[in-house]
Amino acid sequence: MTQKVHKIHIIDDTDSVAASLKMLLESYGYEATTHPSGEDFIETVKETSAEPSCILLDVRMQGMSGIELYQQLERLNVIAPVIFITGHATVPMAVRAIQLGAFDFLEKPIDHSQLIFKVEAALRKFREMKESVLKDQATNKVLNSLTRREKQILDLLIEGLANKEIARELNITVKTVEYHRSNIMKKTQASSLAELVKIYMAYASA
Repeated sequence: MTQKVHKIHIIDDTDSVAASLKMLLESYGYEATTHPSGEDFIETVKETSAEPSCILLDVRMQGMSGIELYQQLERLNVIAPVIFITGHATVPMAVRAIQLGAFDFLEKPIDHSQLIFKVEAALRKFREMKESVLKDQATNKVLNSLTRREKQILDLLIEGLANKEIARELNITVKTVEYHRSNIMKKTQASSLAELVKIYMAYASA
């Protein structure tokens, strides 16, 4: 069996459930860690800068509930997909979590094949999210590296101004505009103005 290096965090205050899920996941080659409470998970993230790939989270726990923890994940910079674990009585809470953006939920008693199926899907989602975050970070770094003049010209290009219009607006020569525009294209690796606009819009909306 191919070893899968993914960090799955199980947050459940029922020790037997957490231990069973950990054993199952490890039998499939995953790295799994259990937490008896939301508070314990938060401390782990803060102290170790842990980056979960997927989180299995009980909806109803003593102390902080699963929903309350889920609402804190963004503040913790945790992007991992969350699969809620719920009993029949807490299905409405799990549905609410889905509406808030959780990945999915599993109803107790947990079907092992369903668990692995949903974990695999969640991990695919995590890889997509991680790639998107890394791409955004790279884009931000590039655009933040532009000089003040290059940023001015970029803003005017996005507004749709031609080189001659930008030159008049900034009281510089067209040749200077062309020079800076070429540098902008090289730094962003944009092959066309249309692609440059897409890069800029992704940056602006981040």
